[in-house]
Amino acid sequence: MSERTITTPEMSDAVTAYAATLGDGVAEYVTVAPSDGAIEDQPFYNVILAGATPVFGWLVWELTGYWLEAQRHAVIDRDGALVDITPPLDGEEKILFIRDSDWAFDYLDPKPLRKAQRHLLTDDADVVKWAKLADDVDAFKWRHTKFKGDKSELVIPEGKDMRRMERLQRDYNAAARIALAK
Repeated sequence: MSERTITTPEMSDAVTAYAATLGDGVAEYVTVAPSDGAIEDQPFYNVILAGATPVFGWLVWELTGYWLEAQRHAVIDRDGALVDITPPLDGEEKILFIRDSDWAFDYLDPKPLRKAQRHLLTDDADVVKWAKLADDVDAFKWRHTKFKGDKSELVIPEGKDMRRMERLQRDYNAAARIALAK
Protein backbone atom coordinates (compact mmCIF):
# COMPACT_ATOMS: atom_id res chain seq x y z
CA MET A 1 0.00 0.00 0.00
CA SER A 2 1.33 3.45 -0.92
CA GLU A 3 1.83 5.98 1.82
CA ARG A 4 -0.11 9.11 1.05
CA THR A 5 1.52 12.39 1.87
CA ILE A 6 -0.42 15.56 2.45
CA THR A 7 1.93 18.45 1.83
CA THR A 8 2.45 21.85 0.33
CA PRO A 9 2.63 21.15 -3.42
CA GLU A 10 5.56 22.00 -5.63
CA MET A 11 4.76 24.56 -8.29
CA SER A 12 3.79 22.58 -11.39
CA ASP A 13 1.64 22.99 -14.48
CA ALA A 14 -1.23 21.25 -12.63
CA VAL A 15 -0.89 23.61 -9.63
CA THR A 16 -0.69 26.69 -11.85
CA ALA A 17 -3.77 25.58 -13.84
CA TYR A 18 -5.72 24.84 -10.64
CA ALA A 19 -4.70 28.16 -9.07
CA ALA A 20 -6.08 29.96 -12.13
CA THR A 21 -9.56 28.67 -11.17
CA LEU A 22 -9.45 30.01 -7.59
CA GLY A 23 -9.56 33.54 -6.21
CA ASP A 24 -7.17 35.94 -7.92
CA GLY A 25 -5.71 33.02 -9.86
CA VAL A 26 -2.04 33.16 -8.82
CA ALA A 27 -0.39 30.78 -6.36
CA GLU A 28 2.44 32.00 -4.17
CA TYR A 29 4.45 30.52 -1.36
CA VAL A 30 3.93 32.10 2.05
CA THR A 31 6.24 31.66 5.05
CA VAL A 32 4.66 30.14 8.16
CA ALA A 33 5.49 32.04 11.37
CA PRO A 34 2.85 31.22 14.03
CA SER A 35 1.98 34.08 16.35
CA ASP A 36 1.87 33.62 20.11
CA GLY A 37 -1.50 32.24 21.20
CA ALA A 38 -2.58 31.32 17.66
CA ILE A 39 -4.78 28.23 17.37
CA GLU A 40 -4.38 25.48 14.77
CA ASP A 41 -7.01 25.56 12.00
CA GLN A 42 -8.41 28.97 13.07
CA PRO A 43 -6.78 31.37 10.60
CA PHE A 44 -9.58 33.94 10.53
CA TYR A 45 -9.58 34.45 14.29
CA ASN A 46 -5.79 34.24 14.61
CA VAL A 47 -5.40 37.20 12.26
CA ILE A 48 -7.94 39.31 14.13
CA LEU A 49 -6.56 38.34 17.56
CA ALA A 50 -3.11 39.38 16.35
CA GLY A 51 -4.53 42.82 15.55
CA ALA A 52 -3.72 42.45 11.87
CA THR A 53 -5.72 42.97 8.71
CA PRO A 54 -6.51 39.64 7.06
CA VAL A 55 -5.58 38.76 3.51
CA PHE A 56 -8.17 36.18 2.51
CA GLY A 57 -7.67 33.40 0.04
CA TRP A 58 -7.11 29.69 -0.44
CA LEU A 59 -4.60 27.37 1.22
CA VAL A 60 -3.63 24.60 -1.22
CA TRP A 61 -2.47 21.13 -0.20
CA GLU A 62 -1.58 18.12 -2.27
CA LEU A 63 -2.51 14.56 -1.47
CA THR A 64 0.54 13.42 -3.42
CA GLY A 65 -0.36 11.87 -6.74
CA TYR A 66 -4.09 11.92 -6.13
CA TRP A 67 -5.49 15.46 -5.82
CA LEU A 68 -4.95 19.08 -4.93
CA GLU A 69 -7.18 20.43 -2.21
CA ALA A 70 -7.94 24.08 -1.43
CA GLN A 71 -9.62 25.48 1.65
CA ARG A 72 -10.42 29.02 2.71
CA HIS A 73 -7.63 30.63 4.70
CA ALA A 74 -6.29 33.96 5.95
CA VAL A 75 -2.76 35.30 6.26
CA ILE A 76 -1.34 38.74 7.04
CA ASP A 77 0.73 41.24 5.11
CA ARG A 78 3.84 42.05 7.13
CA ASP A 79 5.87 44.83 5.53
CA GLY A 80 4.91 43.78 2.01
CA ALA A 81 5.37 40.04 2.52
CA LEU A 82 2.55 37.61 3.23
CA VAL A 83 2.94 35.57 6.44
CA ASP A 84 0.80 32.71 7.73
CA ILE A 85 0.50 33.19 11.50
CA THR A 86 -1.66 30.06 12.04
CA PRO A 87 0.26 27.09 13.47
CA PRO A 88 0.62 24.39 10.81
CA LEU A 89 -1.00 21.02 11.46
CA ASP A 90 1.97 19.16 10.02
CA GLY A 91 5.02 21.31 10.67
CA GLU A 92 5.07 23.00 7.26
CA GLU A 93 7.43 25.98 7.04
CA LYS A 94 5.68 27.39 3.97
CA ILE A 95 2.23 27.11 2.45
CA LEU A 96 0.87 27.62 -1.04
CA PHE A 97 -1.64 30.47 -0.98
CA ILE A 98 -3.94 32.01 -3.57
CA ARG A 99 -5.32 35.44 -2.70
CA ASP A 100 -9.04 36.01 -3.16
CA SER A 101 -9.75 39.75 -3.25
CA ASP A 102 -13.48 39.19 -3.79
CA TRP A 103 -14.08 37.10 -0.65
CA ALA A 104 -14.09 37.89 3.05
CA PHE A 105 -14.89 35.87 6.13
CA ASP A 106 -18.07 37.11 7.80
CA TYR A 107 -17.16 37.47 11.47
CA LEU A 108 -20.78 38.35 12.33
CA ASP A 109 -22.08 35.12 10.76
CA PRO A 110 -19.18 32.81 11.56
CA LYS A 111 -20.19 29.69 9.67
CA PRO A 112 -17.02 29.64 7.61
CA LEU A 113 -16.87 28.38 4.06
CA ARG A 114 -14.27 25.75 4.85
CA LYS A 115 -15.48 23.01 2.51
CA ALA A 116 -12.47 21.81 0.56
CA GLN A 117 -12.32 22.19 -3.21
CA ARG A 118 -10.61 19.19 -4.81
CA HIS A 119 -8.86 18.96 -8.17
CA LEU A 120 -7.95 15.43 -9.24
CA LEU A 121 -4.45 14.74 -10.53
CA THR A 122 -5.49 11.43 -12.08
CA ASP A 123 -8.51 10.00 -13.83
CA ASP A 124 -8.14 6.60 -12.16
CA ALA A 125 -11.68 5.36 -11.42
CA ASP A 126 -10.79 4.28 -7.88
CA VAL A 127 -9.34 7.70 -7.03
CA VAL A 128 -12.37 9.42 -8.57
CA LYS A 129 -14.65 7.28 -6.37
CA TRP A 130 -12.53 8.02 -3.29
CA ALA A 131 -12.62 11.79 -3.95
CA LYS A 132 -16.41 11.69 -4.46
CA LEU A 133 -16.80 9.91 -1.13
CA ALA A 134 -14.51 12.50 0.51
CA ASP A 135 -16.85 15.20 -0.84
CA ASP A 136 -19.87 13.29 0.52
CA VAL A 137 -18.27 12.94 3.98
CA ASP A 138 -17.36 16.66 3.99
CA ALA A 139 -20.90 17.66 2.99
CA PHE A 140 -22.44 15.45 5.65
CA LYS A 141 -20.15 16.81 8.37
CA TRP A 142 -20.83 20.35 7.17
CA ARG A 143 -24.59 19.88 7.53
CA HIS A 144 -24.14 18.55 11.06
CA THR A 145 -21.63 21.11 12.36
CA LYS A 146 -22.77 23.83 14.70
CA PHE A 147 -20.71 27.03 14.67
CA LYS A 148 -20.42 29.52 17.50
CA GLY A 149 -17.72 32.14 17.21
CA ASP A 150 -14.37 30.46 16.65
CA LYS A 151 -15.66 27.10 17.91
CA SER A 152 -17.34 24.36 15.94
CA GLU A 153 -18.86 21.08 17.03
CA LEU A 154 -19.92 18.09 14.95
CA VAL A 155 -23.32 16.99 16.28
CA ILE A 156 -24.78 13.82 14.75
CA PRO A 157 -28.00 12.64 16.37
CA GLU A 158 -28.44 8.93 17.07
CA GLY A 159 -30.50 7.02 14.53
CA LYS A 160 -30.64 7.42 10.77
CA ASP A 161 -28.05 10.22 10.55
CA MET A 162 -25.56 8.34 12.72
CA ARG A 163 -25.96 5.19 10.59
CA ARG A 164 -25.50 7.27 7.42
CA MET A 165 -22.28 8.79 8.79
CA GLU A 166 -20.97 5.34 9.75
CA ARG A 167 -21.79 4.02 6.25
CA LEU A 168 -20.16 7.03 4.55
CA GLN A 169 -17.03 6.65 6.66
CA ARG A 170 -16.86 2.89 6.01
CA ASP A 171 -17.27 3.43 2.24
CA TYR A 172 -14.67 6.22 2.26
CA ASN A 173 -12.14 4.05 4.14
CA ALA A 174 -12.70 1.13 1.75
CA ALA A 175 -12.26 3.38 -1.31
CA ALA A 176 -9.09 4.87 0.18
CA ARG A 177 -7.62 1.41 0.82
CA ILE A 178 -8.32 0.38 -2.80
CA ALA A 179 -6.86 3.56 -4.31
CA LEU A 180 -3.79 3.53 -2.04
CA ALA A 181 -3.09 -0.14 -2.74
CA LYS A 182 -2.24 0.58 -6.38
